[in-house]
Amino acid sequence: MKLLNIRIPNQRFPTLIIQIYYLMIAITFTYLYYHKFIQGADFYSPLSPGGLHAVASFESVRPIQYRILIPFIFKGIAVLKIIPDKPLFFLINAAQANMILLSFYFLLNRHFQSKAMNCWLAPVIIYPMLWNLIIMNGQFFYMDFGLLLFMILGYYFIVTRRENWLLVTFFFGYLNHTAVTYLVISYLLFNYDRLFRIKTVFYAVAMTVMFFAIPAAINLFLPPSSTGHFLINNFSRNIGLFTEHPAHLLLRDFFFNFGGLHFFVLIFLITGAWKKFKGPYLYIQIMIIPFFISLLVTFSLEEMRNYVAIIPNIIILCLFFLSTFPNSFLRPHEHILTQGEKN
Repeated sequence: MKLLNIRIPNQRFPTLIIQIYYLMIAITFTYLYYHKFIQGADFYSPLSPGGLHAVASFESVRPIQYRILIPFIFKGIAVLKIIPDKPLFFLINAAQANMILLSFYFLLNRHFQSKAMNCWLAPVIIYPMLWNLIIMNGQFFYMDFGLLLFMILGYYFIVTRRENWLLVTFFFGYLNHTAVTYLVISYLLFNYDRLFRIKTVFYAVAMTVMFFAIPAAINLFLPPSSTGHFLINNFSRNIGLFTEHPAHLLLRDFFFNFGGLHFFVLIFLITGAWKKFKGPYLYIQIMIIPFFISLLVTFSLEEMRNYVAIIPNIIILCLFFLSTFPNSFLRPHEHILTQGEKN
């Protein structure tokens, strides 16, 4: 039984049995996702949102062509011809799902005291993933797992003030999906009391430069006939949904987005329970507001997969709310309840 309690020296990794638990959950989730989307996906068409081979060959349509990270990883392994394409992508997604669970565990450790509780609580992130990526999702995009993973990692490196790792995360995350740009807002909100320090300005500017430089660099590899932009203006289309989309579908999307967890957030705000939490760990959650505002312009409102970027924020706010109940199983760190950590 000692094998099940192996810990990596000087690290706060979960025990081996917990990591096996995460792996089983990741494989289960990916298996469901595989049978709904991957087994029927077209990996070759330039017009397909799942066209991994087309993107890796710089033959896809924009803005999908700019999301090159997963296709390059996929192609790099696929050239070995050891595993067929779709089982290979299953394994890549399962690995990402497992890293999502592990990363979210580390993020929970920054907010709540009991590491043992956090170990078992981390898989709660699978619940909104089920709703937004499987149950309510109608379209396969290969970058969705990666987007959630990079948002969690970026969030973690922001609250641990590891800015160099944040830049690395932003760089690779941006190669996967432009939505990691919300990490810039999160970074500024978390550092609200040091906005004009050289360090804060430097890292915010560095991420902003990447926002423009990365698609410009990718453009150098695209044929002259390639048209389009790395961002899409969907404002008129999204406004039209409120009059053209069936009302029952709008209500369905509103109630079941995040599996309904957003209602806990609304109660948390309306009842004033949020006042127990002060400082950067609360203010970083304000990122949700510009996310929804920009969502109206840049993404498709009815695609539930587009909301995965803020799943970590929604869950953290829900857990904040649950921690306010008497004898709650959650005990926030003191720096969550005060003005935050002081360096």
